[in-house]
Amino acid sequence: MTTQTSRHLIDLNARTITRIDGAGAPTAAAGCTVSALRRDREAVPLLKLHHCEVGLPMELLLQVRDDCVTTMRRTTPVIEINPA
Repeated sequence: MTTQTSRHLIDLNARTITRIDGAGAPTAAAGCTVSALRRDREAVPLLKLHHCEVGLPMELLLQVRDDCVTTMRRTTPVIEINPA
């Protein structure tokens, strides 16, 4: 799945997501800042995928931290969804 600024590899069987920062759609990212987030490029436990639709931000509930506090992330708008 590609957003304006990043690519996200979602494995629904393993319930993980890997964010590859700066690998978004080049034309859509013009003028956007790419943020570095904790555990970029690592498979992170995906607790809940709240929303994922082209044209809208994706909303996720993740287990990023080691202290069991969950993390809610909201992406830039989704540009494309490609099944593996």
